[in-house]
Amino acid sequence: METALPHDPFEDLRPRPFSTGYRPGSGEGPVYGGLAGAVLAGFLAAYWGDPRLYVLTALGLILSFYFFPLVELRRPQLGANDDGLFISGIGFIAWAEISHLELFNTAVRQIQLSTLIVTLHRPLEDAVAKPEKTAWYRALMARPYRRKGDTRIDIPLHPLKGTPEEILGRLQAYRAGG
Repeated sequence: METALPHDPFEDLRPRPFSTGYRPGSGEGPVYGGLAGAVLAGFLAAYWGDPRLYVLTALGLILSFYFFPLVELRRPQLGANDDGLFISGIGFIAWAEISHLELFNTAVRQIQLSTLIVTLHRPLEDAVAKPEKTAWYRALMARPYRRKGDTRIDIPLHPLKGTPEEILGRLQAYRAGG
């Protein structure tokens, strides 16, 4: 007969590896709208014989290509484990290199926007412990972060799965434990 182990009250406080990607619906508009516009402009350019409309076709395809990462729902954009803080397009930043994690909230027309502000001890290039290896064309696509100088990274959390507070809490648990 097996005996159940007593529930550890501190189990929920221990850092657990996690990753999150984009929410469904966060990028379909620009990607599929750009494709629809490109198809329509290409059809009209061929039908009317106006080569200037091919410029609109190219713009629609470029728009779709740029925003394509927002529809890759299974690709992690942000995460954490013992190696550090993972940011898609950057890789893992060692926990020791992070000096501050802060959640900045603002509202635009009743829409809550949350941004994770990551402040580093050293410039980003020196703080990356494990760079992410990606294809060359990924550098031309939308990224889940914005660099603000050498030691600050802003990560919009509102398009990601999970609440901003939950994401920040999980990151802080790792940072405190690491």
